[in-house]
Amino acid sequence: MTFRIERRLTVAILLLIASVAATAASQVEPTRVLIINSFGPEHSPYEVFESAFRTALAQRVATPVAFYDTSLDGARFDPERDAASFVRFLQERFADRAPDLVVPVGPLAARFYAEHRKLLFANTPVTVAMAEERVMQGMEARARDAGLTLRLRIPDLVEHILRVAPATRTIAIVIGDSPIERFWVNAMGMAFEPFRARVSFQYLNELSLGDIERRVASLPSHSAILFVQMYVDGAGVSRDFDHALDRIHRVANAPIFGLYASQLGKGIVGGPLVFEAEAAVRTAEIARAVLAGEPPTQSVFQPFETGVPTYDWRELERWGISETLLPEKRTILFRPPSLWEQHRIEVLAGVSLVLLQSAILAALLIQRVRRRRAEREAHTQSGRLITAHEDERRRLASELHDDVTQRLARLAIEAAALQPRGAARPQQAEGPSMYDELVRLSEDVHALSYRLHPTVLDDLGLMDALRAECDRTSRGQAFQVDFEAEGVPDRIPQDAALCLFRIAQEALRNIVRHAKARIVSVSIARNGRGLQLAVVDDGVGFNASGPRPSPSLGHASMRERARQAGGNLEIRSAPGQGTAVFAWVPLIGAP
Repeated sequence: MTFRIERRLTVAILLLIASVAATAASQVEPTRVLIINSFGPEHSPYEVFESAFRTALAQRVATPVAFYDTSLDGARFDPERDAASFVRFLQERFADRAPDLVVPVGPLAARFYAEHRKLLFANTPVTVAMAEERVMQGMEARARDAGLTLRLRIPDLVEHILRVAPATRTIAIVIGDSPIERFWVNAMGMAFEPFRARVSFQYLNELSLGDIERRVASLPSHSAILFVQMYVDGAGVSRDFDHALDRIHRVANAPIFGLYASQLGKGIVGGPLVFEAEAAVRTAEIARAVLAGEPPTQSVFQPFETGVPTYDWRELERWGISETLLPEKRTILFRPPSLWEQHRIEVLAGVSLVLLQSAILAALLIQRVRRRRAEREAHTQSGRLITAHEDERRRLASELHDDVTQRLARLAIEAAALQPRGAARPQQAEGPSMYDELVRLSEDVHALSYRLHPTVLDDLGLMDALRAECDRTSRGQAFQVDFEAEGVPDRIPQDAALCLFRIAQEALRNIVRHAKARIVSVSIARNGRGLQLAVVDDGVGFNASGPRPSPSLGHASMRERARQAGGNLEIRSAPGQGTAVFAWVPLIGAP
């Protein structure tokens, strides 16, 4: 029981501690950051800077950050008239608690806060942003103060214009007529003095925006425009920075150059520019270090210079500026994607498909080559087998004719000698019976020798061999084999003659075995560059296009013989309609 009470008490204490910690966390005061803008956060280039600065600082500070924005409205701000009231406004706004960090953005805000800091937040650290080094000269920096100041090399602006447009003879300076803008007119006038022998400068700060439009629309040939900034035109009218640039870009008859990266895509050609977003990130890192109480690792006010020259491809094309004139290390934006970039996926898919098809075709081609090689080898081997078969037939036939037949003949003579002279030949006598058997055996061996290799084919030629084979087949059969020859040359190559004879011999053998024919004919005739053999019967026939009950080696042998001779063989047959065998072989070298 006591254990349970102690456990519950422990859980309750832990829950209480967690609740107190959560309450304490929810009551942590956010870090207050006062941003004082020179012209307002909605004006370029400060709009890009402040947005990036807020995001970067919030990511780097552990506690919540409360941003407070205010603006001097530098286009209208009169220090003698408006400074005191603006100081009172800030004092009242932060009467309960001073900000933890003050960030003056731009030259006017930096100068104003430096002059009135003692009346505002004397102990609050300052992080200066987007103020040019010339404006910061003579300003006092305290222990925890820091900042990022712009380092604009004004002569480099003209050097760059003359590099990318070397024929330039006139440069129109588009800038407003507020006090800070008049300061820059004087600064540029001194910085551009060394170029007056090469270029004439037209300062348009005292003109209204409408007059500036008319002036830039009628500039002489070989001119360029340097758009610095415009918050108040010469007529005293407040102007939006980007809107003024857009109006001038629409009517200008010369390329426009600028100072800030945010102007890219809005009408300037480009060049060495101030990248506001990058400056914002670096300023946020400095501000984080200031809030954390870290000592500065570099000088109090760190310089920030222009970045890698960056250009708008569309403006380069519009004004005919060759990329060969640009710095070697540069970045070009807004270039239309190439066909490869536009259709990279389709091209890769197409190439992959072509490669796949090529691989398949190559595999099929290799397979075809191998198959043809195998067919040629099989054809060659088949020819060798047929030749070896014929050689073996010839050898066996020769041995049967020259040896076995002769020995049988001697036996028959000896058997005949056993019979008494002048005596009758009784049917049951042993000698005469042996004689008759020997005679029949001799005839069978002779017939076998003939079938193995008909000597008449070698002695008398194909025509007589076919005629003799027809006569031999007719003997003892119920049909007579008719033979007909037409246009057959006298000399026929031995291979062709042997092929046709063997096909005819096999066809006649099949007729005897299976056809039950009454009429059989064998014909041979000249057909084109070869000989056509036809063996036709009116027997029972068979289904030539369907499967056979058992494979026919005879048909396969005939087809292979015809193929080996370079010809072809066709068998036509149907049940009850007889069979016709047609063989054609070329007569190579025949007259």
